[in-house]
Amino acid sequence: MANKVLIIGGGVAGMTAAHELVDRGFDVVVFELRAIPGGKARSITNRSDKPAERLLPGEHGFRFFPGFYRHVPDTMSRIPLRDGGTVFDNLTQSTRILVAREGAPGVIAPAQFPRSVEESKLALEFAWAYGTQLRIPVADQIHFAELLAKLLSACERRRFGEYENESWWSFSGAEARSKEYGTYMADGLTRTLVAARAREMSARTGGYILLQLLQDLAQPGMQVDRVLNAPTNVAWIEPWLEYLEGKGVDYRFCHRVEAIRSDGGRVTGVAGHEVTWPEQTPTKPFEETADLYIAAVPVEVMQNAIDIPLKASVPELGKLDQLKYRWMNGIVFYLRRDVPLVHGHTIFINSAWSLTAISQQQFWRGYDVSKLGDGSVKGILSVDISEWETPGSYTARGKPAMDCSKDEIASEVWAQLKASLNGSREVLSDANLVGWFLDPDIVAPNPKGADTNLEPLLVNVEGSWTNRPDAGLPAVPNLFLAADYVRTYTDLATMEGANEAARRAVNAILDATNSTAKRCQVWKLHELGGPFALARAADNLLYR
Repeated sequence: MANKVLIIGGGVAGMTAAHELVDRGFDVVVFELRAIPGGKARSITNRSDKPAERLLPGEHGFRFFPGFYRHVPDTMSRIPLRDGGTVFDNLTQSTRILVAREGAPGVIAPAQFPRSVEESKLALEFAWAYGTQLRIPVADQIHFAELLAKLLSACERRRFGEYENESWWSFSGAEARSKEYGTYMADGLTRTLVAARAREMSARTGGYILLQLLQDLAQPGMQVDRVLNAPTNVAWIEPWLEYLEGKGVDYRFCHRVEAIRSDGGRVTGVAGHEVTWPEQTPTKPFEETADLYIAAVPVEVMQNAIDIPLKASVPELGKLDQLKYRWMNGIVFYLRRDVPLVHGHTIFINSAWSLTAISQQQFWRGYDVSKLGDGSVKGILSVDISEWETPGSYTARGKPAMDCSKDEIASEVWAQLKASLNGSREVLSDANLVGWFLDPDIVAPNPKGADTNLEPLLVNVEGSWTNRPDAGLPAVPNLFLAADYVRTYTDLATMEGANEAARRAVNAILDATNSTAKRCQVWKLHELGGPFALARAADNLLYR
């Protein structure tokens, strides 16, 4: 008789764990709070009363798949599509990156290793412009290059012993460098790429993810920046759910787990309420038992939303309460005329709210948004807001995003976009704007007068590695953890990190049950060889 596994949470981690387990013959039940799976990766349908906006796609944040991702693409390649092929075939390559700046022209870089004379010229022009137009002193540029070499040459012991316990700001030496260096290199890149503050983020995490992105760009033929060819649910989540349910995974939607019960160091069951969605109004209580349990919910849920008595006796669970998270949420703008800013992502490098954006319709070739709403929308500009605690610059001057109403957030973001794009010509115009849709996770206001974020993002601050658990808990033999706070090679709050964590949880289950099934593959981050490998070996001796 197959072991029954109960998974709490139906996001990327929960879906990955269900996928790997059901393929290995386990009975799987998934409890998901929402009416749809996918968690923070899902796209969200706009339920606006305005005809022009109704049923258009919105997002928690746009999706992109860097070249160093290995786990998510592997899973995608095992999700079949009805018309043949797999979900992996729904990934498409972007080719450009626009670095937009308020008060100055933007600069464009290839989003891949140059594949033509034109792209080689573009790369050189970008490097020259980034170093000169941004007025970063040559000495600071050299210093930054030396930092990267230092990271590449450091052994693993030093990374965890030193860099993990130092902020990226301190490690980068930003305090002693130019203001431009701090704005564009030390702080701007980390806030924009991973929703983290340079003064808080672990130098190990920030530095090595930055290296992965740069190494992708330096590898000929690498698919550096991939995006989906349709809204996330259409291109990925819905086919995945269809596959999992077809294999026998029992999904219980609109089920909120409120307690993980235990006795003598073992989990004995879960309890909670069925709820309406999206109101989350409790309807009737439920209880469920299984042989094995996986907690695949984000850290803020483990901290605040589920009663876990085991926290008092299991240090790995108790330490979860010390982990930190920040806000990174999406807003989309619906346009009458599509405005493809660049064939890829735009980084608004000095925007007050650390914005990044992508024009979606150019990649959604088979998905016609004009068939939704009242037909007036022809383009979607999807924006991520990474900084919610800094005062706005325009319509919300002096007021951070988390203290703004939804209308105020939309107005300020739109103003910041225009300030960076509308220089010598008008790229974004008010007349072209049909409407907008802010991630409904932003609930305003709470009783203290500020917004509440129902789904924030884990941030790996300096020294946080010691507070993060492995997927398996020796003290609780039938409880496993699968979320982006689990210790992984990826080491970042991403879909990739969640997928890797779920694989580790499944492998721990296979070990615990003495299963002969093949273990899930887990990949390390790419390391440059040659002289850097020799340098790391020498540094290991020096550090020891």
